[in-house]
This record gives sequence, structure tokens and C-alpha cells, in this order.
Amino acid sequence: MTSVYSSPTEHDHAPLSPYYPDGPVVTVSWLAEHLGQDNLVVLCAAMNDAEQAQEAGIPGAFLADLEADFSDQSAALPHTVPGNLQGLLESYGISDDTTVVVYDRQGLMVAPRVWWLLRVAGLENIGVLDGGLPAWEAAGLELKPLVTPVQRGKITATPRPELLVGANGVESAIARSSKAVVDARTAGRFSGVEEEPRPGLKKGSIPGSVNIPFGDVVDESGLLRPPAQLRELFQTSTHNAKSLVFSCGSGVTACVDALAAVVAGYEDVVVYDGSWAEWGNPINQRPIA
Repeated sequence: MTSVYSSPTEHDHAPLSPYYPDGPVVTVSWLAEHLGQDNLVVLCAAMNDAEQAQEAGIPGAFLADLEADFSDQSAALPHTVPGNLQGLLESYGISDDTTVVVYDRQGLMVAPRVWWLLRVAGLENIGVLDGGLPAWEAAGLELKPLVTPVQRGKITATPRPELLVGANGVESAIARSSKAVVDARTAGRFSGVEEEPRPGLKKGSIPGSVNIPFGDVVDESGLLRPPAQLRELFQTSTHNAKSLVFSCGSGVTACVDALAAVVAGYEDVVVYDGSWAEWGNPINQRPIA
């Protein structure tokens, strides 16, 4: 697959896959060219906008709703990983060798969470549409109502649960100079001057963490910044930490920063699944900065 950051001819010989040296970024032009191809599944990631997403999206796409089956609905915390993740993805027609492209209606906010879940399931031929639905519409491409999966896939890949960590993993990261905890919430929420949108949570941040708001990893047009810019952003903000743990309000926009870190070339990247919904809950008695 051709990257927005690399020359087209460089990867023409590559197999059908969003992976290339600059990371799992899929361009609108690539997706438009390959749409409808066998063994390609397009997922529309939704969070509080499932109805709008269903009405108009990329032709042939399936809904991946974080307020429904793409989160554990029995969990006390919002948006945590579903219990039978591989089984869920199989019900969407996804197999080991399926190429999956995820997008969202906002541009780059919800899709990276679904992409991260695909990684946790052990899948590799996966990517996020750069600029999401706004970029697709800006290109003048067709919109249609989303469809329902009609066939089942088979996943035998080894899951990677280590890509998600809990509060203890966050504490361990804070204690090591080679690691950094990165909070993707807005600067106001990170500093505690803004109220938390979820009732009952404390204001503030995880002691020792740093703030890279998820909106900072995209440019003015809503596209992910080039790898060199992202690398500089992460190196400067984390004091050259080699291992990064990402957090946010509920583990969703943390994955936007995690995607940017992977594109920037970081290999040791994990997401705090409970995020501030867990850490900032007074019942858990976690230290607050």
C-alpha cells in the first residue's frame, strides 16, 4: 500500500496491506482504488454517533460501535476491550489474512481505538484511513448507508493482550526513566482547570505523566503529521523515552496518540485501557497531580 509520506513506486510490489515503513496509514486514494476488492473489510468506528454513521459512510463499510459490541458492555469502566475479541472480529467477516481499514466520521478520533483492538487480536493487515470520512468527502467520493456483515471469518493469530495495561503497569512505567506515560486529553483536563465530562471523577492527571493532546498529532487539514514531526513531538515531550504508555479519558483518544507513535517509529507502545475513568475515580485512591 502506498503511504501518503512515501513515493508510489516504492511500494507497488508490496502485497495488499496498509503496513509500510512509515506506519499503518491508509490514504483516501488507495482505499478508493481498492474498495470492493475481495478480502478487504472497511469498518466505520463510531462513538455516540452510530445512527449518523449508519446513514452515510464509505460504500460497503460495517459499523464498529464503541458504545455497543466493540466494548465490554458488562464492564464497570467505559470502552474497555471486549471479552471475546477475536470472535467479535470473526463475526464481521475478518480472518487472519483480511486487510482491514478503519475510519471515523470525525477524521481521526475513534478509528485508532478500533485499529488498536485489531492489533490486540493479533491481526497485522490493518490500517487507519488518514483524515477519515471528512477526507473521503473532500475528495468528492460516494457515500452510502452502511451494510451488515453476511459471512464469518476465522482468526488463528496469537492475541497480544500485552498491548493493553492496567493501573499497575502505569505505575511501573512512571518509576522507570526509559518509559513515559502520555495523556492524550486536552491541556485543560490534564492540568485540572477543566471539569471532567464523566461525573464523579477527580480533576488533574497521573503524577509524572506528560500531555500530548490527541489533536496535536494532526495538521490543519486533519491528516496525521509526517513521521519526522511526530518523532520530534514525542521525543521533546517525553524527554527521549523509549517506551510509551498512552492514557486519556476512557482509552479511546489514547489510541490516536498511540497510532502517531507507531507511525513515528516507536515499537514499545501500550495503552492504559482504564485510563482516567479508572485512575481519576476517588474510590480507587490513586495519586492525582
